Amino acid sequence: MFVNKKKYELVLARYELAASRADQAEQVLAQLYGMALKYGGLYKCILECREAAMAVNQPGRESTKLITERLAFIDRRLSDLLPFLTQQMQDGERLMWNDMLESRSAAMAYGLELQQPEEEPL
Repeated sequence: MFVNKKKYELVLARYELAASRADQAEQVLAQLYGMALKYGGLYKCILECREAAMAVNQPGRESTKLITERLAFIDRRLSDLLPFLTQQMQDGERLMWNDMLESRSAAMAYGLELQQPEEEPL
């Protein structure tokens, strides 16, 4: 079967586009896996949520500072994932949510400096 040059170039362009998208998806997936596994990743976030909830439900169990540090840890991990998980979101919607996050910054919420150590002792 013979294919003319125009059709060949069209098929080749579509193949290259599909390959490029597959490469991009593979890179994003690798970054997500890296983020999910870093410092206990999602497991650590869930454990910190549960510890914070238990501390809130049992007054005096932990200091307010420690509870706040737990919540800040969870906030940082989820914030690290946001760029990857919202790539397919409509630009307007993403901007709206980002504006809301900026109006309630982590520094305002937790009273912590923006620079946090990479390894939390929690």
